[in-house]
Amino acid sequence: MMRQAEPGCAAEVPQVVASYAGYLRTRTHAEPQISVTGFHAEVSAGVRDKTLVLAFGYRNGGWSLDSAEIRHGEKTTAFGRRELAGAVAALLNHAR
Repeated sequence: MMRQAEPGCAAEVPQVVASYAGYLRTRTHAEPQISVTGFHAEVSAGVRDKTLVLAFGYRNGGWSLDSAEIRHGEKTTAFGRRELAGAVAALLNHAR
């Protein structure tokens, strides 16, 4: 898994972000990309011509998943924080 912060920032990858990246690697068999900048982090993984992007935020002393979206060309499909399983299924099965 690639654990990197944005250039010029020595941010460590939060454990919860790394855990979601591991989950995506297992489900997609693709190597996730991780970026951390201040109080925001993203994990992305691509399958075929689609990319799933998970957005995280740091609030109230902890990191949490804010949203997920699938990018496919010019089209973006948004998912709420409790719809991760649906987002992964849509990425893998062209379900959406």
